[in-house]
Amino acid sequence: MFVMDSASAANPAQRSWIVVAAKAIVVLQSLGIVYMLTSAWVTAVVAVGFIAVFVAIRALTRASRQVDRIFEEELGRQ
Repeated sequence: MFVMDSASAANPAQRSWIVVAAKAIVVLQSLGIVYMLTSAWVTAVVAVGFIAVFVAIRALTRASRQVDRIFEEELGRQ
Protein backbone atom coordinates (compact mmCIF):
# COMPACT_ATOMS: atom_id res chain seq x y z
CA MET A 1 0.00 0.00 0.00
CA PHE A 2 1.41 3.37 -1.01
CA VAL A 3 0.91 6.12 1.55
CA MET A 4 1.85 9.65 0.65
CA ASP A 5 1.97 12.10 3.50
CA SER A 6 1.89 15.86 3.14
CA ALA A 7 5.33 16.47 4.66
CA SER A 8 7.27 14.10 2.41
CA ALA A 9 5.27 15.15 -0.63
CA ALA A 10 6.42 18.76 -0.34
CA ASN A 11 9.98 18.25 0.89
CA PRO A 12 12.66 16.00 -0.51
CA ALA A 13 14.22 13.52 1.90
CA GLN A 14 17.64 15.16 1.68
CA ARG A 15 18.42 18.72 0.77
CA SER A 16 21.52 19.47 -1.16
CA TRP A 17 23.78 22.21 0.14
CA ILE A 18 23.45 23.81 -3.30
CA VAL A 19 19.71 24.27 -2.79
CA VAL A 20 20.24 25.84 0.63
CA ALA A 21 22.95 28.14 -0.75
CA ALA A 22 20.75 29.16 -3.69
CA LYS A 23 17.86 30.03 -1.38
CA ALA A 24 20.18 32.06 0.86
CA ILE A 25 21.49 33.97 -2.16
CA VAL A 26 17.95 34.75 -3.35
CA VAL A 27 16.94 36.04 0.09
CA LEU A 28 20.08 38.16 0.44
CA GLN A 29 19.68 39.60 -3.05
CA SER A 30 16.03 40.41 -2.32
CA LEU A 31 17.05 42.24 0.85
CA GLY A 32 19.76 44.06 -1.12
CA ILE A 33 17.22 45.24 -3.69
CA VAL A 34 14.84 46.41 -0.97
CA TYR A 35 17.71 48.27 0.73
CA MET A 36 18.77 49.98 -2.48
CA LEU A 37 15.20 51.07 -3.30
CA THR A 38 14.08 52.08 0.20
CA SER A 39 15.85 52.47 3.54
CA ALA A 40 17.52 50.39 6.23
CA TRP A 41 14.35 50.42 8.35
CA VAL A 42 12.21 49.00 5.56
CA THR A 43 14.88 46.40 4.86
CA ALA A 44 14.85 45.39 8.53
CA VAL A 45 11.06 45.01 8.44
CA VAL A 46 11.27 42.89 5.28
CA ALA A 47 13.99 40.74 6.88
CA VAL A 48 11.77 40.18 9.92
CA GLY A 49 8.99 39.21 7.51
CA PHE A 50 11.28 36.66 5.83
CA ILE A 51 12.17 35.22 9.23
CA ALA A 52 8.49 35.03 10.24
CA VAL A 53 7.61 33.19 7.03
CA PHE A 54 10.53 30.78 7.52
CA VAL A 55 9.51 30.02 11.12
CA ALA A 56 5.87 29.54 10.09
CA ILE A 57 6.82 27.12 7.33
CA ARG A 58 8.97 25.08 9.72
CA ALA A 59 6.17 24.96 12.31
CA LEU A 60 3.58 23.91 9.73
CA THR A 61 5.89 21.24 8.33
CA ARG A 62 6.50 19.85 11.81
CA ALA A 63 2.75 19.88 12.56
CA SER A 64 2.04 18.15 9.25
CA ARG A 65 4.48 15.37 10.09
CA GLN A 66 2.91 14.95 13.51
CA VAL A 67 -0.61 14.76 12.04
CA ASP A 68 0.57 12.23 9.47
CA ARG A 69 2.12 10.12 12.24
CA ILE A 70 -1.07 10.28 14.31
CA PHE A 71 -3.21 9.29 11.32
CA GLU A 72 -0.85 6.42 10.54
CA GLU A 73 -1.04 5.17 14.12
CA GLU A 74 -4.82 5.49 14.37
CA LEU A 75 -5.64 4.08 10.94
CA GLY A 76 -3.13 1.27 11.39
CA ARG A 77 -5.04 -0.02 14.42
CA GLN A 78 -8.26 -0.70 12.51
